[in-house]
Amino acid sequence: MSTSNDGMQTNILVPDDAVTLQNSGLVSSPSSDGTRRIHKRRLNRSSDEEEQHLPLTPVSISSSSDSFVSIPDHLVSLAALEHLGYNSETATLIWEYWTNWPPGEPKRETDDTDNGVLFIDVAEGHLDYSPDTCSENDAEWFHCMNLYGITRELQEAIMDPKFRSIRLTDSCKSWIRDTFQLRNRALQAVQEASRERDMASRREASRPGQSSSGRRSISDSLRMVPWLSHETALSEAATTAASRAPGHTTIYKGIDQALITELFDHNGNLDFGCLISRSRCDFSGRQDDLYFAIDREVAELYACYIKHRSTCSGVVIIHISIPNSVIESLSIPDIQFNYWPNAEWKSLIFHCRQGKKLPSKLRKYKLAKLIIGTICGKPNLVISRMRSPDEITEHMVLKTSDGRNAVQYVFKGDDGDTLLEECSSVTVFPLTSRQFQAWLERV
Repeated sequence: MSTSNDGMQTNILVPDDAVTLQNSGLVSSPSSDGTRRIHKRRLNRSSDEEEQHLPLTPVSISSSSDSFVSIPDHLVSLAALEHLGYNSETATLIWEYWTNWPPGEPKRETDDTDNGVLFIDVAEGHLDYSPDTCSENDAEWFHCMNLYGITRELQEAIMDPKFRSIRLTDSCKSWIRDTFQLRNRALQAVQEASRERDMASRREASRPGQSSSGRRSISDSLRMVPWLSHETALSEAATTAASRAPGHTTIYKGIDQALITELFDHNGNLDFGCLISRSRCDFSGRQDDLYFAIDREVAELYACYIKHRSTCSGVVIIHISIPNSVIESLSIPDIQFNYWPNAEWKSLIFHCRQGKKLPSKLRKYKLAKLIIGTICGKPNLVISRMRSPDEITEHMVLKTSDGRNAVQYVFKGDDGDTLLEECSSVTVFPLTSRQFQAWLERV
């Protein structure tokens, strides 16, 4: 077992679980480059069912097998840096910095698990002093990513034309950081699934007549929760679910599954804290709020962009159903509407994206529980360079595939959070890799 001086475990697979999986042909032994090949049905807590089309009796664990994917053997390693998306030269440079950490404070997380500097923060920190871009000229993005030392594989995933509209909502450096976080969370989810399998195997072994098996899935317990649908995210049942809920409005969010582990507590109570968007968003200048799309295709784009950039990530589309009567019962100032091309929409975007204090005529948006309005399709890097809201044009509005202005529901502060918790029902639809590939082929 690989640990630091104080016992921090950096193995992604628990040793006993790794042996069991190896004996079942579901994982390879570590390679000389610090990686393993693992069966896709043994990645995270729900991958067994999401990838059930893949046989658990593979012919080969080789790199050509569609049933397996490579992961680093350790969360803190040179191979982990390459898994995040750095090329070999840059990963080696960062790894040398990590392994030659100076004595004294601050310590690394492997030396101080409570207060140490996180490995992922060091990986991201390599980007700090490099230029950024949000240009519509793709060449500038490739130039920046080459400067960062990003692999061609990740560059092409980020720059895929199918996701251009979503990509241009943020800057190059922001998408790189987001991808690093996605891939790191995915590895942590693999580690957590391995721990659960190991504990389950130990419980089985302690019972007379029971034996553990590398073929055992831990997804059954996950499937017992009422909020996780047996339907998949892009199935007809999922995409038409809203039409079967008359008298309700359904809002959506595409997100990686590792982020929603605390969406429900052990008693089934909702906690939307894991879905909060940080400040300097469209309608949130200095506080963190909850953002959802009313157009499902927007959530699908985000979900598929996650899957495209992080193949090991479990990805879901969240449906939140709200009775229309609840929304209709809200009155000013609890609810506000703000759409392009209203001057107030431009001004609110301008002030919130720049993190400025809202002028008196816009304070009503800070006091609201719910704001319904148009989504801005450009990043803070663009808005921060503006000197006036008048510089915001329709070109900066996020559009749906049929040319409509995309709309969002934003629940503000504690009151908005409470409103959503008390009046909504939530269903989570997992996105399978098979459905994702079919989506890529048809868009």
